[in-house]
Amino acid sequence: MKLTFEPRPNQELAPVLDWSTTPVAHEYDGSYAKVIDDLFSSEECEALIALAESDAKWAQAAVHYGLEAHQQYVDTSYRNSERILRFDHEAAAVIFQRILPHVQELVEIKPGSPWETVISPPGRIQGTWKLVG
Repeated sequence: MKLTFEPRPNQELAPVLDWSTTPVAHEYDGSYAKVIDDLFSSEECEALIALAESDAKWAQAAVHYGLEAHQQYVDTSYRNSERILRFDHEAAAVIFQRILPHVQELVEIKPGSPWETVISPPGRIQGTWKLVG
């Protein structure tokens, strides 16, 4: 299945979540989150689900502890959900292009950037980090 999503016209850009307005502000101060409403249409969501289900079934999500496929275990007290793992560069590129306008503050992160903690503990980033698809 080939995904051919067109850019969503006139979509409002989502602001970074202001944690100070939430009851969990003390736990997430400095963290990065966005809620992007209507990023995909219902039809596009259905197409993404169909693509995921085209060559795999939903399975209990395991916790991986290594790089090998068998290095995993199920712990429903930690992760209690089902998932399909799909490694698809073409689909990832389509999704990335749709999200990119909403995360412009993450396209390039340098030491001291307000968002350096997205990629590293504070003060540990070296050089410039660039977001690529």
